[in-house]
Amino acid sequence: MINLKQQATGYPFLKTTFLKKHGYPLNLDQPRTFCEWVNFKKVRDRNPLIPITSDKFQVRQYIRQKLGRQYGDELLIPLLHVSKSGTDIPFDKLGQEFFLKANHCSGANLHVKPGADPRFLKSTCEKWLNSSYGQSLHEWGYRDIPRKIICEKVLRDGQGRLPLDFKFYCIHGQVEMIGIFYKSGKQSFACYLDPLLREVGGPMGDDIPMPEIPKIPNLDRLLHLAETLSEEFELVRIDLYSVEDKIHFGEITHYPGSGLDRFECQALDFNLGKKISEGRLLLQKAGA
Repeated sequence: MINLKQQATGYPFLKTTFLKKHGYPLNLDQPRTFCEWVNFKKVRDRNPLIPITSDKFQVRQYIRQKLGRQYGDELLIPLLHVSKSGTDIPFDKLGQEFFLKANHCSGANLHVKPGADPRFLKSTCEKWLNSSYGQSLHEWGYRDIPRKIICEKVLRDGQGRLPLDFKFYCIHGQVEMIGIFYKSGKQSFACYLDPLLREVGGPMGDDIPMPEIPKIPNLDRLLHLAETLSEEFELVRIDLYSVEDKIHFGEITHYPGSGLDRFECQALDFNLGKKISEGRLLLQKAGA
């Protein structure tokens, strides 16, 4: 009902929010920037694979089908437990650190360490499971995902550190930008590169620029994997990890920053948007 009402009136809340965030009006009829295209995707793109690949549990089967079971299983981070209620998770038996996640939304994850209070963890699960996600900003892909809680193994490198998070921004099946992220305490650091590893602009949102560009192990393999997983979508972000010689799948993100995180470099926003528009035009000519 929220979506229908907003759709009938031209999405006034979304347009007001977009203008406040970006400083220019949202054009859903003729998108020009990357952030406009993300919002266009939210309200217009009904690819049936979007809900499947937005689901942090169901996407695992999609990975196996897309890449083959053996390779898919090698990429997937091991699951320790899956729950529909959050009340049956054997916190006392897991006995190790793990990531607690809700499968139906973005940002609902918790790094659980030994000694964590099970009552707090169960109440967190209950809160997540009772919360819908995405409706206010029209992130359609999350709406009908059957809600679950998953417990996932924590990845660490040979020195015991959490791995860097590599995010590949793909347009028409090609990697056009690479985001590299890591967290230190409550701060999030990031840098953005093109596929040739040249910096293309400052971070989006509240991220802090990295003091130096880190190395990307297994870069060619990461690029190939990201482009393979992006083939079915006009624009999408593929999140991967590279730990020692192994690559792990993180998630598929269809609405990066909900199209509301502001680029520090506005030219980058327009350049990426132009690639989407040009790709659409080529596909239209090819189909004519």
